[in-house]
Amino acid sequence: MLYIEFRNKLSEFGIFSTTDIKKYFPGFDRRRLSEWQDKGYIIKIRNSWYCFPEYARHENSYWLTANLIHTPSYISLETALSWYQIVPESAFSVTSVTTNKPRHYKTPLGDYFYNTIKPSLFFGYKFIEFDIDSGSRTFSNNKNTRQIRIADIEKTILDFFYLNHHYNAEDDIRELRFNPIVLRDDLDIDKFYHYLDTFKSNALEKRVKLMFKIYL
Repeated sequence: MLYIEFRNKLSEFGIFSTTDIKKYFPGFDRRRLSEWQDKGYIIKIRNSWYCFPEYARHENSYWLTANLIHTPSYISLETALSWYQIVPESAFSVTSVTTNKPRHYKTPLGDYFYNTIKPSLFFGYKFIEFDIDSGSRTFSNNKNTRQIRIADIEKTILDFFYLNHHYNAEDDIRELRFNPIVLRDDLDIDKFYHYLDTFKSNALEKRVKLMFKIYL
C-alpha cells in the first residue's frame, strides 16, 4: 500500500486508531505502521492510536486525544479550570474524568491524567468543534471537523472539589486563587446547584460554601 493512499483516507480523522484503519483497509498490514513511524510519516500516541505529525502541533488535537485514548472521558479539573480562566496557571498536561479506571499516560503529545467518578456523575459536559486541518475553531466552508468533550464551567468546579478532598479549609481554597470575576459573570448559579444536588455529598457542599464565601 502507498502511504499517500493511506493518508488521503485517514486525513479526515487527524488522530486515528487501528479500528479506523480497518474500516477503509480491511486487509491492512500493521507492519506498515512501524515503517511509517520510522520515516516520520505518523506518530504513535499509545497502543492502537496514531496521528499525522502536523496534527500534533494543534492544542485542540492534543485535547481530542484525551477523549479518545481512554473512554468514556471528558476534559475537566485543572485543564478546564485553566481554559475557563478560573485559575491563573496554564495547564501543562490534560486532566480528565472517566468512569473507567484512573490512568496516567505519557505520550509523544504530552501527559494525560484520568480520575475516576461514578457513572451517575458522568454528565455536565459540552462539545467544542474544531477544524482538523488548521486546528482552528474558525471554519471555512470546506472543513473536516472533530469535537472535544469538555466539562462546562459549573461541572468543572464541582468535579475539582469532589475529587480533591484536601480542600477543606479557607486557607487551602484561597490558595487556589480563583478568579472572582469569572465566577460572578460566567457561572450559572441555578445549574451549579442543580448539579451539586446530584452529587449528594455533604463534604462537597461544605467546600463549595467556603469557595463562595471567599470569592463572591
